[in-house]
Amino acid sequence: MSSGGGGNGPAHTTAASLHAPVDALVSPVTAARAALAEAINDLAALDTRGTGIEDLLALVIDSEHATRTLTGLGQTWLHRSVQAGAFTDTGLTCADALSGLLHIDLPDARTRLRRSMLLTDQTTLTGDPLPARMPGTAAALRDGDISLAHVTVIDKFLRELSPAVDTETRERAEQQLADLARGITPATLRQAATRLAGWIDADGDLTDPADRRRRRSFRISGPDRHGMYTAVIVCDAKGAATLELVCETLGKPGVTLDNNGDTTDDHAADNGDGDAETGDGETGDGDTKDAAEAAAAAEAAAAERVRDPRTAAQRDYDAVFTAITRTLARRDLGTTHRGLPISLILTTTVADLAARAGLALTAGGTALPIADLLTLAGNHPDDLDTWLCITDLNDRPLHLGRSRRTANTDQRLALFATDHGCTFPGCTAPATRTQVHHVTDWAHGGTTDIEYLTYACDRHHRQIHTGPLGWATTTAPPGHRYAGRTLWHPPALADPTREGRVNHHFHPGDLLRDPDPGPIPDGT
Repeated sequence: MSSGGGGNGPAHTTAASLHAPVDALVSPVTAARAALAEAINDLAALDTRGTGIEDLLALVIDSEHATRTLTGLGQTWLHRSVQAGAFTDTGLTCADALSGLLHIDLPDARTRLRRSMLLTDQTTLTGDPLPARMPGTAAALRDGDISLAHVTVIDKFLRELSPAVDTETRERAEQQLADLARGITPATLRQAATRLAGWIDADGDLTDPADRRRRRSFRISGPDRHGMYTAVIVCDAKGAATLELVCETLGKPGVTLDNNGDTTDDHAADNGDGDAETGDGETGDGDTKDAAEAAAAAEAAAAERVRDPRTAAQRDYDAVFTAITRTLARRDLGTTHRGLPISLILTTTVADLAARAGLALTAGGTALPIADLLTLAGNHPDDLDTWLCITDLNDRPLHLGRSRRTANTDQRLALFATDHGCTFPGCTAPATRTQVHHVTDWAHGGTTDIEYLTYACDRHHRQIHTGPLGWATTTAPPGHRYAGRTLWHPPALADPTREGRVNHHFHPGDLLRDPDPGPIPDGT
């Protein structure tokens, strides 16, 4: 698959051009696009308020069928575009370029590119034709009989099959699932795929530890409207056993209870019921024990008697969270990461802090309410550093709480407060996955001053060079709509004007400002 730079990709055709008169000189593609636009406009102009039920249902069915068919055809068009080098001279990877072209998230762009390769006929280096890797699925999608949800089920099934499964078996399984998908829902297809996978590997000989390790993952998504995040972990038996041990020990009733905001109605261990110990170092049956052993037994018994208000799931969460916190406190991960201390780093503004409202950010890009920030900043473990960075109303550094006064660390923390992550347009890499970049390159006289530093992730940092596909960076001058922010200038091949662009991902408030601020200098 071709890779290269971003920019805005091919020029968009205006709506007016889609309705221009079609003569003999226009290409078949232009004529077909014009016909499609006209058909869509005709449908949109229909007044269906008095339409009969049969006609309404027919429209629903036909529009779904057309959407599926166009999606299937779009997979082919996308792959052919990549093969033709549509994104070669754009300065970004194909996924980055497609994300900017269609205004979709980068993971979605990657998924579309991968699927387009699986659902499109290929050619060998010698020009010989090759069928699509998922031919049955591709045909069913182009026929409008299945949706992308069906495609996802079949794609996941094939990816999770052991590499030991031979090609012929894979092809037969794919065709069988594609045929089934034409008449059942994705949920039912998922059940059928699970059963089919069991039949293919009935004795389990095709699955080995390497296959299981290949499937391990840990992902965090969110937040939802309550500010809560969802973590999903897929682990092997060893990982499950480790988590089980943590939950069985630190997740017992009463253990880690003081590490959260939950309270108890009564601490039976505090008033001495006479069950835990006799007070004279002896057990109830008169046998004397070692003092340390007796103390440990008493502590365990007290913990068991605590009326813990938490559910089992909440105790397990607190257990895992406590284990991770202790790991950080022991410095098992080292002392620094990309020049920043291995610590809990939080940032907020004076306005939000005074109002006790709004959201703060961690170095990893997690948003949390101000109330939680104050709790974390004030009640953290004594052996775990918490860095609180407060910025002024213009989002410039005002005060660095608990600063070590080390220039390198201070500058990185200041950049975290202003940039929050990679400054490349559309990039979602948080501060913890970036490196400091000189806006004016060090080799060309740049200085290591906070005004001339910015964050860039490893991938986009490599795209800054003086070659024909290289990007350049400057700082937006006073009077610019985004004064003080880092401007990224695409290669001239992608955008002859090389107009500077900023990253709105970590500054969504940019998009809510006055849309007409007046003349905007390009900052070049």
